[in-house]
Amino acid sequence: MNDRNLNRRDFLKGMAAGAIGIAAANVGIPVLADSGIYNPGTYSATARGMTEVTVTMTFDANSITEVIVDTSTETAGIGRELGERFASAILEAQSADVDVVSGATMTSSGVIEAAKACIAQAKGETVEVVQEVSAEQNADWLGEEPVIDDIAQTITSEVIVIGGGTAGLEVGGSLAEKGLNTLILEMNSDVSTLRNDWGAIGSKYQKAEGTEVDKRAVMNYHIMQNAGRFDQRLQKIWAEESAEAIDWVGGVIESYGGIMLHEGGYTPQFGPVSIPKFPTGHSAHFDNSEYPDGKSILKQYILDKGGQFRFNTKFIKFEYEDHKVTAAIAQDTQTGEYIRFIGEKGIVLATGGYQNNEQMMHALQPDTRCLYGMQIGSTVNGEGIKACLWMGASMDDVHSTMLFDRMGLAPSETQANFTTMAFFQIGSQPWLKVNLKGERFFNESGLYDYAPHAAAAQPGRLCVSVFDANYWQNITQFETMGCSRAYPFPNGTPNDGMYSYTPEQFESAMNASIEAMVEQGILQKADTLEELAEKMNLPVDTFVATVKRYNELAEKGDDEDFYKEAYRMIPLTTAPYYAIRNASLALNTMDGIRIDTHSRPIDANGVAFDGVYVIGDCSGSYFAYSYPNLCTGYAHGRTCTFARRVAREINGEEVKDYTIMATQNAKI
Repeated sequence: MNDRNLNRRDFLKGMAAGAIGIAAANVGIPVLADSGIYNPGTYSATARGMTEVTVTMTFDANSITEVIVDTSTETAGIGRELGERFASAILEAQSADVDVVSGATMTSSGVIEAAKACIAQAKGETVEVVQEVSAEQNADWLGEEPVIDDIAQTITSEVIVIGGGTAGLEVGGSLAEKGLNTLILEMNSDVSTLRNDWGAIGSKYQKAEGTEVDKRAVMNYHIMQNAGRFDQRLQKIWAEESAEAIDWVGGVIESYGGIMLHEGGYTPQFGPVSIPKFPTGHSAHFDNSEYPDGKSILKQYILDKGGQFRFNTKFIKFEYEDHKVTAAIAQDTQTGEYIRFIGEKGIVLATGGYQNNEQMMHALQPDTRCLYGMQIGSTVNGEGIKACLWMGASMDDVHSTMLFDRMGLAPSETQANFTTMAFFQIGSQPWLKVNLKGERFFNESGLYDYAPHAAAAQPGRLCVSVFDANYWQNITQFETMGCSRAYPFPNGTPNDGMYSYTPEQFESAMNASIEAMVEQGILQKADTLEELAEKMNLPVDTFVATVKRYNELAEKGDDEDFYKEAYRMIPLTTAPYYAIRNASLALNTMDGIRIDTHSRPIDANGVAFDGVYVIGDCSGSYFAYSYPNLCTGYAHGRTCTFARRVAREINGEEVKDYTIMATQNAKI
């Protein structure tokens, strides 16, 4: 038997440390005999995943007989557990042509590359080996600022807005209505999205129904959720100016036939609450409009006010001198040409966060990356954040993501190895939730990211939600808020996206969705708890004992184990019973470029960069650790508020200077 070990490090000894590209080498494997596909033996190769993965394969003359895949140094919960799965897939396929695992693309590519190298050795072929890169180098997600000399043309506008999503649309509309010549650049072929929850204090919609939101309570709640790790002067801007912003966007939506409603009327209906609820949310509904959603309305509003869009235009970098941005460089994705865009009165960066950039997520948030399987925003890649860092701006040093526990997995899969993941709208309900041992392990009454955070140390990094045939009655008694609410708000406002549904119609739709997930094999349904445990691959005795204990505490009205509110402790007594592996998705990253109270990026010493403003999810200094979920629509309300303020800044209007908390006004 020929035992050979192929490692890229061995081939690259003596090469310059900065060398790049592909190194090809004939490793001296003997030429095969006339008969057979492979030269029998065992071969090994190492390739780069997040760190290093090693594949060892044994061959006889015509087949692969054994595969060992070592992913033990990969990220826990993402790639580390995939070794056996890849080994089985390669052995079954008799090839390195196997599927990439969603959510673990870097590990997958490393395994596939190493497997190809093993097969090449066994065939006596020349092996191409990519340069060895250390784990430290691999974490260098920032890279070098690109040098671009071949500028095809220069385009000038009074204002350049980079990004045609939530923040870009709101600042674009605010600028265009002031008569400013506004050009919005968007990398996609159309505007991307507009979130549908706006958080505000003191809006006309709240005042119309007599709702008062305690600013002090909201601000203190934010401080506690984020341990004070943010700039409270920015929070003050939202608290004081959000009403005007939401009144404005509501007026725009209504002028195009939509409806803006306040999500309010909260009162403790079933019992005392242990966590405060702040009725800050506003949602738009479009059944009476010719436009299907908010992004279509704001796009049309911008065009009607004289604003312009340039699509298929990908932002690359800024041009700058010291702390002054002079232009933005972008690429026409259809022609490949580079274009310089000059904003005579300013440039607004609104490119979003970085949840779709796997390298950034792995490097900046390795713990978070283990806690979800999917993310929203396929083109949210952090390009704006990187451009700011290249020119010397600073970034938040606490990196965090808004997680929603609303995904479902098949009963044999985890977020590290799933093949199918389904949206589970009612995942955020405080059902009984157990780990894969069948044990209850936390108070299920927390916020959206509490469940994935609590499950981080549990097997599979997920939990199992369990409910019975009375799930709809339970949902109404749980009294959730915001986008987790699956029925009308106490003041009559329908839940998000269901304005045209009556409560009865929505309940019917929910029932149909539940049954569809059962048919799909994601949600399991059973007539007994024992059968349910078997379908969910849970230890039967432990699971049944856990449910029995939960029911006893619910009947007693006292959660002695984890202190969950009594009204949310509802016994599971009515068949059929349901269970689902409850997983998470990443809604958006919450850290970004640090800004001052004028939304200008700042360096590590707090010195601002002129000529550019940063808003939306690419801006930082506002959130840390955990999103304040019970202040509904907070992130979007913040975005809209600062979009309005930046438009006033650019137009030369007076704005309050919150750096000194004085009554005088200031201009940049």
